[in-house]
This record gives sequence, C-alpha cells and structure tokens, in this order.
Amino acid sequence: MCALDPKYEAYLAQHGLTASEFTPMELLACAVARELTDGAFAFVGTGLPLLAATLAKKTTAPSLTIILEAGTFDPEIADLPISVADPRAAFNAATLGTLADAFGTIAARGYCTLGVLGAAECDMYGNLNSTAIGSPFPAGISPTGRGPDVRLTGSGGANSIAALADKIVVMMVHEKRRFPPRVSYLTTVAGRRGPAGESRFDYGLFRGGDLKVITDLCTLKPDPVTGILVLDEVFPGVTPEEVRENTGWDLDISHARPFRPPSEEELRVLRLEVDPHRFYLGRTRKGRR
Repeated sequence: MCALDPKYEAYLAQHGLTASEFTPMELLACAVARELTDGAFAFVGTGLPLLAATLAKKTTAPSLTIILEAGTFDPEIADLPISVADPRAAFNAATLGTLADAFGTIAARGYCTLGVLGAAECDMYGNLNSTAIGSPFPAGISPTGRGPDVRLTGSGGANSIAALADKIVVMMVHEKRRFPPRVSYLTTVAGRRGPAGESRFDYGLFRGGDLKVITDLCTLKPDPVTGILVLDEVFPGVTPEEVRENTGWDLDISHARPFRPPSEEELRVLRLEVDPHRFYLGRTRKGRR
C-alpha cells in the first residue's frame, strides 16, 4: 500500500476513518456514482445524488453533464449547494436557465439520459410514491371519510424526469414499509409500471423503463421478462435473506451477487474533493423499522 498524502492522513485521523473502510453514506454515494455513465445528461438533485454525480465527474465520468431542475447546466461543484437554486450550484456553469429550460428545452427534446430520484415508497414494478401514504384524497371526498395518513412533498420534477429519461436511478432506505407490493399512490413511473397490458408503454410512456434501485442494503433491477424488481447486488455485511425480509413482496434473490466495495481512490476523492466537511457524508442511517 502506498503512503498516504499527509493531508489525507490528517483527515482520516480527524474523523476516525481509515483509507479502506467506509460508512453507509460513502457506500451509497459510490454505488450511485458507478451508475452515471460518461457522456450522460443527468438530472440530479442536491444531497447524496449531487454528491454521487460530482464523484462520477471526478473519476469515471469526466464528460457527465449535470443538470439541476432549477435550470443550471453543467456546473462545477466546488462547494456543495443545499438546494437546486443555491447560487453555489451555478459556479462555472455552461448555462444558467430556468425550470422551463431544464424540462422544456432539455428533457422534452430527448436530452435527459439519466435521472436520480428518491421516494417514500417503491413497489415491485418500480413505481414510486412521494405524494401520500394511505388515502390520496382529502377527508371530505375520500371514500373512507379519512384523508391521507401522511402527506408527502409530492412529485416535484420526478414524474417528468422518469417519463423522459432513458434510465432512472432510485435511492431509498430499505425498509419493508417502503417496499410494498403496490404503492399507496403512484407519483412516478420509474420502471415497467405493471404487467403486460398495464406497462408504461401501454400508457403512452414510450421512453425509459431502464431502472436501478439502490438502497442502504443492496441494488435491485427489473427482471427483463416480468419487469418485477429482483435482487442484483448485496452490499458488504448484508445477506440476501436480510434484503428479502425487508421487502414487501417475494423478492427473487437467486441471482444475487456481491457488490464491489468502494476503492481507496473513490473514497479519497469523495472525502477530500467532493464533501471534505462531511456535510452529507457525516449523516447516519436511521434505524430500520
């Protein structure tokens, strides 16, 4: 093993880290970064998605074009912004436009190669829910007389991105309640949508359908025949049975393979160049319920 840069050695000592071991957040960032291909036009949000996109640009995808929903195209992320409208997200950007430019000029014309999304629920076909848990209707018009148990943030641009992008990467915390057989409310069609006759293509969504779901336990991908999500890669320290226990349908784990852990170089770039203050990397994973 080569000697470490003194600056990096000091960083590791300050944060109680090693050059080869990694935290769950660092693992997630590396897993998402590996899905961002060189030359892609990627719609990403702030937080961990932007962290992953910046890591990809600094390592395996230098020609990746980052697009933020507020209308910022190909910025240089020198200091992580806290929102898509944060002025820090505009540093050295190729173009500063508007939300209408991002979706009308770029996505609707076919230049949305990839989108990175999150959600509260993801079902067996890759449908996402970020609208409501329980009844989607207000109590006054609900068949049950009750409104939603939880009102969520809504789609934002997620539905538009999933309808127009060639590929979607979904980031989720892996809990059984977050992976039901069917979502409480279909906010975003990120994958197949349903069985034959009810697929995204049957409903007029002619682009997309390529999907990768990345959680804090594993990665999932659609079965090429049924469109149902199956276990693809298992993260270090996790068993396929543990993933199945935290999934709401009978998850196929027969073809699971181990995930390649983050390399020391990926970790060094992520720590020193992408999020040196550990604004996002320092966050901890919540307990699973």
